[in-house]
Amino acid sequence: MPSIHTLPILRNTVVADEPGPGSIPVDHQVNGERIKYWRAQRASSLVKWEAFPQFPLVLNADGSPWAEACMWLLHRARANPHKIASLNPLAQGLRAYREFLDGFDLSWSDFSSEDKYLRPTYIYKSHLQSLIGAGVIKDTTARGRMHAVIGLYRYLIDSERMGFNPRYAPWVDQTVGIGYRDRQGFSQVKQVTTTDVSIRVAVRDYAWDRRIQDGGQLLPMSRSEQKALIGALRRLGNVEYELMHHVALLSGARMQTVLTLRLGSFIALPREINQWPFKLPCGPGTGADTKGDRTNVHLAIQKELYEWLHTYALSKRAQARRDKSSLKHDPLNYLFLSNRGGPYYESKDDRNALRDASEPLKRSSSTGQNLRSFIADYVIPEIQKSIPGFSYQFHDLRATFGLNWVDAVMSGEGGRQRYLWAREQLRKLMWHKSATTTDRYIEYRQSMEALEAAEANWNQDLIRLIQIA
Repeated sequence: MPSIHTLPILRNTVVADEPGPGSIPVDHQVNGERIKYWRAQRASSLVKWEAFPQFPLVLNADGSPWAEACMWLLHRARANPHKIASLNPLAQGLRAYREFLDGFDLSWSDFSSEDKYLRPTYIYKSHLQSLIGAGVIKDTTARGRMHAVIGLYRYLIDSERMGFNPRYAPWVDQTVGIGYRDRQGFSQVKQVTTTDVSIRVAVRDYAWDRRIQDGGQLLPMSRSEQKALIGALRRLGNVEYELMHHVALLSGARMQTVLTLRLGSFIALPREINQWPFKLPCGPGTGADTKGDRTNVHLAIQKELYEWLHTYALSKRAQARRDKSSLKHDPLNYLFLSNRGGPYYESKDDRNALRDASEPLKRSSSTGQNLRSFIADYVIPEIQKSIPGFSYQFHDLRATFGLNWVDAVMSGEGGRQRYLWAREQLRKLMWHKSATTTDRYIEYRQSMEALEAAEANWNQDLIRLIQIA
């Protein structure tokens, strides 16, 4: 069965006739003949961009690499070395494709049939649609798998080096118009190219939905739920997870930003900070990750929150954890470390940095799973003691921050001028690219009041008529 194997690090090399610094000897036999040569690191002056940590390989059923799939993944890695993590779902999609083809003894490269519905891409699309219909996978999962398959074939067709020339096309390209709203809130239409084997995902809107669309469906917490959350965290007594929640609630930061905050950002005494709230730079080059590598953005850290983080950074508990880490007390070390000295979430800069050959390589990078498990195993059950059925995800804290801020600044009169001011300030605080996302927060309370009124009165006249009859 096809599988995925993750290399701790993949180094792009070229054949060399003589050994050199960092070269790798290759010595084996082929048909009884001894073959010996060296492989040297490619592009030595830019070695960082020719070595990729946590690189996934798609393996055939016999354990050999699926060469074409691996070459496409390498092509994508070299094109965007900062987003190696995006390769894994693509590799998983290709593994699923190869597993399906092998199960029916179909060849991934056989496009000899004039009947397009007998070509592997069309057969696989039908298979994915049947899985969706049976409820085995979601349509979004099917779309991702087909997206990986299309990406592989596009690369093979466009690359002369790969020598892939199918007799008949794997699909038919189509141009469609996609409607969207620009950053100013105006409706626009963008022309995009799709295929007739792509999986369409219908946009679903639930009429009674209380969530906010902001990089996902987020559900803001009520005041009573926030109070229960804070109380539960205090009772559980894990200061790291408690502070992580406080940062998200009081700044709106996403998980990857909270967990990649650095020690050096909170060493200065509070009295040495010139202005409050403290503006903490985030994004590439700062050590603190942002979604989509947003640049020139800042977290607004209130004085009280800064004081808590500063006190924690200097605490014996935090120092003991840093003692177990590789960076020790370097300002570049993470603020939050596990009890073993490891990061809860390894930043993109650290994942992409080349490690010394003597440094142990991990099979996978930390991406916040410990925090998610703590929430599911401890926090939610603790809160459910007082609020049955309660549940949340860490990202909901971001929506809670946004709504708390709106409630605080929109409580008085001010008309359209105040609305526009609040909209722009919140957009900056939450790093929204589109102001229409910010509008969802500004208008949330009014929308919920209208929704509650609709729920209370919906079809009441007709219900009473039916009851009388």
